[in-house]
Amino acid sequence: MRKTKMGAALLLGTGLLAGCQVARPGSLRVHEVALYGGTQERIVWVYGALEGGRGSFKVNGMALELRPQRSDPLALPGTLSVNGAATYRLPTSPVSAKLVVTRDTLGRFSVPVNEARGAVYFTDGRSWLRLSGSAGANLTALPVSGLRGAGDLTDAEADALSQALTGQGPLALTVVPEGLLPDPPLTVEPTPAEYRRTAFYIQSGVPTLAAQPGTPTSPPTAGGRVTVTELASGTNAAQSGPAVQLATTQSAVNALYRVAYGNQTGPLGIPALGAGETVVGVFLGQRPTGGYGVRVTGAEVQGGTLILTVELRAPGPGAITTQALTSPWTLVRVPGVYQSVRLVDPSGRPVQLGPGTGGDGQTR
Repeated sequence: MRKTKMGAALLLGTGLLAGCQVARPGSLRVHEVALYGGTQERIVWVYGALEGGRGSFKVNGMALELRPQRSDPLALPGTLSVNGAATYRLPTSPVSAKLVVTRDTLGRFSVPVNEARGAVYFTDGRSWLRLSGSAGANLTALPVSGLRGAGDLTDAEADALSQALTGQGPLALTVVPEGLLPDPPLTVEPTPAEYRRTAFYIQSGVPTLAAQPGTPTSPPTAGGRVTVTELASGTNAAQSGPAVQLATTQSAVNALYRVAYGNQTGPLGIPALGAGETVVGVFLGQRPTGGYGVRVTGAEVQGGTLILTVELRAPGPGAITTQALTSPWTLVRVPGVYQSVRLVDPSGRPVQLGPGTGGDGQTR
């Protein structure tokens, strides 16, 4: 992160854009968030006031228009719109992995890699946690107000960034110090009164691993609700199309795990399938960005068919998403042996995972 205060005495060059007033030296404040890893983007807020309702400035030599702020989730009090957008955005440079986080089904975390050595934040797509340590195994976590207190963000910037990243599925973030950043600070003309920069490394698709084999539960004898246990989940399966698969043998469970972890380093700790159990894999197939996901929230049996209630996630308009192809998935275990499965939403309506694909599954 970077924070500098600069003097206001500076000679101005010619106007940057016809019909626009060049911002006065020291009249602007520029705050930047640089995102690396799963998201590669620099997000810049420009604070200040305009004379005559319009102005201009330069970033890295590029002339940009300043106007009154527009309505947008990233529009913050006191900021100006840049070229018609609430923020100015440009890409960051690729970097090597600086953070590796896993969690288990008991809510514990492991952080084998954290080059930045800073605090680790985690969101499951709904709420935010801060891990009890920056590295190690079996770490616990406490609820926090998003990214407030991280780096040099204002509370309003932290809230906006947290909200933009919420709904992207499981993410882990850590602040990256200036010395590890590949991109230099922005060159802003005229020189702003204040320039802040906070950088994050984002690990998208934090996998959920089985904590330990569960105790088999007797299946219902006449239908009704059954216990469902999430075994693992992620966003990088070797599955291009949507699918639902049932595994009733250990070899079939092993095959499901190979598909789920096929585009990663490989599965960690495949659980043993107990007698009278079924494992179900729900795969969304390839998606163009991050922000997509699936979660099983309930299970019941109707006429010998397993009915899974699922929640599907998708990024909203203008969301800050991980810019990479993803293939979300989840694996769950239920008591009982089944040959067919159907997916429904929380209202009980059939779920279609993709065009031309229903929510029916097949046994492996």
